[in-house]
Amino acid sequence: MAKKIELEPITRIEGNIKVSIELDEVGDVVDAHAHLTEFRGFETFLIGRHITRVPFIVPRICGVCPTPHHLASVKAIDAGLQVEPTETAKMLRELMLMGGYIHDHTLHLFVLAGPDILLSDIPPERRGFTELYKRFPEVVKEVVGVRAIGQRIVATLGVQATHPCTAVPGGISKSLSKSGRDNLLKQVREVREKVIGWHDKIIPAFEKFADEYKGLGRIETNFLGLVGGDNLELYDGKSRAVGVKGDVLAEFKPPEYLNHVAENTVEYSYAKRCYIKELGLRDGIYRVGPLARVNVAKSSPGEYSGKFLKEFKSKYGAPAQETLAYHFARYICLVYAVERAEQLLEDDRIVGSNTKASISVRAGEGVGIVEAPRGMLIHHYRWNSSGYVTMANLIVPTTQNSYPIDASMKKVVERSIEKGKVDETKLWHETGAVIRAYDPCISCATHAITIVRGGERLRNIAGI
Repeated sequence: MAKKIELEPITRIEGNIKVSIELDEVGDVVDAHAHLTEFRGFETFLIGRHITRVPFIVPRICGVCPTPHHLASVKAIDAGLQVEPTETAKMLRELMLMGGYIHDHTLHLFVLAGPDILLSDIPPERRGFTELYKRFPEVVKEVVGVRAIGQRIVATLGVQATHPCTAVPGGISKSLSKSGRDNLLKQVREVREKVIGWHDKIIPAFEKFADEYKGLGRIETNFLGLVGGDNLELYDGKSRAVGVKGDVLAEFKPPEYLNHVAENTVEYSYAKRCYIKELGLRDGIYRVGPLARVNVAKSSPGEYSGKFLKEFKSKYGAPAQETLAYHFARYICLVYAVERAEQLLEDDRIVGSNTKASISVRAGEGVGIVEAPRGMLIHHYRWNSSGYVTMANLIVPTTQNSYPIDASMKKVVERSIEKGKVDETKLWHETGAVIRAYDPCISCATHAITIVRGGERLRNIAGI
């Protein structure tokens, strides 16, 4: 009789996740799934809310990455109202996003995934931030300081570091003073030196880890991410889909996403799943996030992020398919965010006083896309003539990575299980290491598909 193994909880990620493994009658792996079973109903209770309130509600989806939700939301509303934010407003919004990246990627590289890599010579159960501090006290102190400055950028522009609230339809409600700019610029330059200095300390460790576990969780997929021309881009630009061999499959603007991205559901998870519509479910699985961003871009405009991107491509190819290469790619995106933050702060237009264009509420529909730290984030709303939301659809990075995570899980567990014999230490360690490479955010990804009240089905929110 077939058996099932469950691993729960997988730790050092944003939220809770369970991995189930199905075995056949002789004890070999048949399949593996990551279960995202937290309940989140944002797409439901946004309905009936006024569009001017939506950007203040959606950051509550996640306490780790609230800034991308805040900005994707307001970009969608701008598009639907056909309003163009002022240049200063766009710069301040983008700077807020860079602050979010600085704190988020630093957190994941060292606190969440870092112990797997930097402490690989000690037993998995001892790997954690405390042990990391014992071995690398000066680096850990830098990590805490860098994260704090990322949060300070968000708090300065968004009033509060967690759940910022200043991006409004047409612009942003808070300007940046010259003294405030000078203070942030000084701190960002200090961060830049530290982050670039980490390259020679952590990249060799990442590469050693990836080489030691070469092929761990490796799958071949398509990729989707934003580009500015051919450059790495986090805030604006076009969406680019790249195939398994590196060919460009499609490029599209936000309103066109439904022509290219399809969603469906599975019975074992509250998270929706995605694939490239033109390729169909079997061939259309794609990944998002740092690995996708460096695969869809040919270059980066920053001095060091551009240099490190070339180094990455020479090491892992184009496109890179090694799942553990997410870590090196994440570092490149962190460097880009620091360089872009410095560039924005050096531009005097960022301290302009014209931060909000006037708006006129009318019926509309809009789509906003930004690159959240974990990958492409899509907010899509429709509202009536009074400005009240009638439809909301959110496609978050972990939703798009759900199929790839499952595929990687099957590859991983096959290494530890054979004919009923299980290497438990290896199974837990390698499963956790691959999941943390994807850096899933469970609170962002889980949604209610069907509302049930009193046993009666009321609505299929996703339109599926």
